[in-house]
Amino acid sequence: MSRIGPDLPPRRRDEFSDWHDLVPEACPDCGCLVFAAKDDPDIVWEPERAWDEGCRNRECHCHTAAVIGRGRSERA
Repeated sequence: MSRIGPDLPPRRRDEFSDWHDLVPEACPDCGCLVFAAKDDPDIVWEPERAWDEGCRNRECHCHTAAVIGRGRSERA
């Protein structure tokens, strides 16, 4: 099967609708997958109600007060 075009990195928009390439990382508190902007690691997309199979804490902030396309420092 042939592919069309190069493999592109995953991208998402931040709160200002700017596009960012993503870098996967683990939440330090529960181990679930979190994405950070490659060009600004402070901007993250946390999983909210999506838990990894090995999640250690479903009451973790990344599930209950998820930051979506904003800076980690802006956590509510």
